[in-house]
Amino acid sequence: MDARPWLALLTGVMLVSAELCLPDGIPRTSREYIQDPLNSPEGSAIRMVVYDWAAAEVATELTAILLSEVLGYHVEVSSERTTGSVASALQLAGCVSFDCSEKQPRSHVAMDTWVAGMPGELADFERTHPELAAKSMGSMGYSGQDTLYVKGSVRDEAYYTSGLALEFYKSYNTSLHEPSKFFSKVSDLDKADFVPCNSSAHEFTNDVQMRFYGQWTGDWEGVLETETGYIANCSDGHFWVSPACRHNVSECIPIVAAGFGWNVYVFMQWSTLFSMPTAIGIPKGEEQRRFAVENFRTLFHWWSPDAAFTHLDASMLVFPQHNRREWEAGWYRTAYPENQIIKLVAGQLTGMAPRVTRFLENLELYLDDVQGLLLELEAGATARAASCNWVRAQRSVWTGWIPVDTQCLPGEGGHLTDRSAAVGCSACHPGNFSEAFRDGQGATYVCRPCPAGSFENAFGKTHCVDCDVGTFTEGTGQAHCTRCGLGRYANSTGMTHCHACGIDHWTTSQRVPSEGLEKWLEVDGATSESYCTCVEGWFLNKGTCERCLRGSSCIGSEIRLLPGFHSTLEDPRKGCA
Repeated sequence: MDARPWLALLTGVMLVSAELCLPDGIPRTSREYIQDPLNSPEGSAIRMVVYDWAAAEVATELTAILLSEVLGYHVEVSSERTTGSVASALQLAGCVSFDCSEKQPRSHVAMDTWVAGMPGELADFERTHPELAAKSMGSMGYSGQDTLYVKGSVRDEAYYTSGLALEFYKSYNTSLHEPSKFFSKVSDLDKADFVPCNSSAHEFTNDVQMRFYGQWTGDWEGVLETETGYIANCSDGHFWVSPACRHNVSECIPIVAAGFGWNVYVFMQWSTLFSMPTAIGIPKGEEQRRFAVENFRTLFHWWSPDAAFTHLDASMLVFPQHNRREWEAGWYRTAYPENQIIKLVAGQLTGMAPRVTRFLENLELYLDDVQGLLLELEAGATARAASCNWVRAQRSVWTGWIPVDTQCLPGEGGHLTDRSAAVGCSACHPGNFSEAFRDGQGATYVCRPCPAGSFENAFGKTHCVDCDVGTFTEGTGQAHCTRCGLGRYANSTGMTHCHACGIDHWTTSQRVPSEGLEKWLEVDGATSESYCTCVEGWFLNKGTCERCLRGSSCIGSEIRLLPGFHSTLEDPRKGCA
């Protein structure tokens, strides 16, 4: 019996509506936005990154259906395809480049992210921009395998006619074996289907990796130094040829790469270090890649989960066990690592939508589920259709991923005293904070207004911040603190009111030099009593502001005689001409 009964539904059930997958799904008009001020002050849809491989497409569509129709959020799935974790990390940060000097609309979720594809640049970005760095929501529930494959028909012919096991890397050593006789020649493939090796958009021009190749193999003839750095040295302009067959290209085994040349530098090192006679080419697109793999006898880059070449009964090539330390140094003489495949989100998504991140933490798929979805894609189904039918058939699985409506998380709340009046959880609004709360049903969180003297200007926070000196909040639930007005000051944090300088004719001002003269400027937000002065035209006498006298000038609480006037010791307040 098929372990995936939902597959049977795919041929017999059509989508009820172009809008809704689930009959009881939340309609678009009833969905809510998340609060992401980087995208829009009015609210933002949850924006989903989509990688350019099939497993990511179905994982994204499946997640989007549940986020929109079950959790009730507006969701936007990108129509563009992202090439890898570097690009997605920048999209999730809302940055165009790693210095983040230029912004782009922030995305929020990236499903099926391969961790092994994350270079050191991302670790540097986390150190320099920790508030923007993406966060993992844990495993997708399955891991990935990524390496070179050989077709089953080629594998079987070699084994049954000569006892050669083409699944094993040592079988390709030309000093011991002649593996090329079981494969097509490079000349059989159409070079027009492959990108030029000097194309800047592909990995043959990756200066860092080409330098690693020369450093670890000693084959500096295999790379070419240019004005922009090292690139692969391809004698015919399209295929890089390994030393084992460089003297006679007709003995080379074609390797068909994938994507923009994902990890071709690994295949280059394997070929040279293990004396494998190979010629590596990067197809111009997925159509050309599939044509080359299916119609010629080649080695090819493939991975799991994926169903593109399931019908070829292909086998992975086995290399020495992965050595992490060597790979970190750019020395690829061992096998690929087993890849963690995770759910990646914008670093601030938990504050914007805590239920979304809890849902994503709970979401886990089995490898069989994903492979089944991918087989349907190969059979002609769209990612949306295959995902929808899985969601319909597997309600008992995904309901366990959905957070309980009243089980609020840190940063959100939904009720005040008991759950009988609960209306679900949502991020606490500015002016409020999320406080732990326990009742007979267990622990949850509730939104409380910030106490007087404090504020919170963001959504989904678990505490309020005391007002700075010079500011105050008189009431509760404030998103911002108010600066003390003229004649008042706040000399400590967390003030609920400002102290008055005096009863009448007081202000707060500061002496500033200007062109050799002294001027007094009035200032609000005073942080101490030292700013208190009488208003202009009044002076300070025994703690009281008094009106300035004839023949004098009064500013900054001081009284000064004007030229041509004097005062007496008997009555200093009386000026005489």
